[in-house]
Amino acid sequence: MTFFENRELWCPTEEYTNHRIPGMLVTRRGTLLAYCEARSTASDWGRMDILLQRSENHGKSFGAPILIAKGNEDHRTVNNPVMLEDKNGRIHFLYCEDYTVNGGRALRRYSDDDGLSWSEPIEITEFTRPDYRNVFAFGPGHGIMTEDGTLVVPVWMVPRFFEAPLLAHNPSVISTLYSKDNGESWALGELLETTSEVISPNETVAAPTSDGRVYLNIRFRGYCRAKAYSQNGYSDWQDYRPDYRLPDPQCFGSVAAYDDGKHPFTLIFANCADKEKRANVTVRASLDDGESYSVSKLIDRERGGYAEVAVDNRAGIIYVLYEDKFGETCHLSTFNYEWIFE
Repeated sequence: MTFFENRELWCPTEEYTNHRIPGMLVTRRGTLLAYCEARSTASDWGRMDILLQRSENHGKSFGAPILIAKGNEDHRTVNNPVMLEDKNGRIHFLYCEDYTVNGGRALRRYSDDDGLSWSEPIEITEFTRPDYRNVFAFGPGHGIMTEDGTLVVPVWMVPRFFEAPLLAHNPSVISTLYSKDNGESWALGELLETTSEVISPNETVAAPTSDGRVYLNIRFRGYCRAKAYSQNGYSDWQDYRPDYRLPDPQCFGSVAAYDDGKHPFTLIFANCADKEKRANVTVRASLDDGESYSVSKLIDRERGGYAEVAVDNRAGIIYVLYEDKFGETCHLSTFNYEWIFE
């Protein structure tokens, strides 16, 4: 039996005109954590906070917003939130102040109670090569844990050698920030730079493959997605190239691995499947670790923007959280594996 539901999760309020850069994590307890940049203006450099909401009933209802990062006069932006869970059940929340320029920092908080309360911020800027780059950002979306317990978070940055303005978001390169000690320390992996085919790679999401590799799905300055694979998630990237079968309007899309033990291991990918406009939100399924996406299903023809994916393998639920009109509203779609393939 298939099911599909769609609801509005965030809309403008007196305090926040836009809820942008959505992210999600399903914890091992089955709680859905949804988070975003809650902005007072649509601008990337406007005053903003980061809000988290928890659902303990598979997205049917959410608790009150939890303020987990707050902009201020010194650092107006708290941006690009990413969450992931380690092997001990600790949830890590990574974000930046002002994209780490003008004194802004890269920060981590953690939760040991399923996202109800959070540690004080811990600075991790030193692990992000501040001597090499200007602007730096996580993900966005979510990170992953590999089979050996390594935490992997895609990142993008603007190297100084490009001599771009300090606040510019391009030309950019990507990498992954990884931790082998449950988030206590981090290291920056091998860089993936501009090639003749992949120009200025930026916002990226990672997913594990069926054979234990790490797959990157990449936004770049083209009209489709790009991809790359690594055995460990931070070095020796292979098959780094555009994926012309995934049209994209230079927007953020997301991927997650669905593995419920009943269906074939599947990568679930969602984005605005259009070369020009942020609309036509579509979910696709790959049964061969991202080599091809043989099945697709339209979620929303008219609306669209940044789209994030999360999966709950135990409950058999897939979530897609996506923006409309640059985050004036955000919508949550909830469905099962069978719905994609019906």
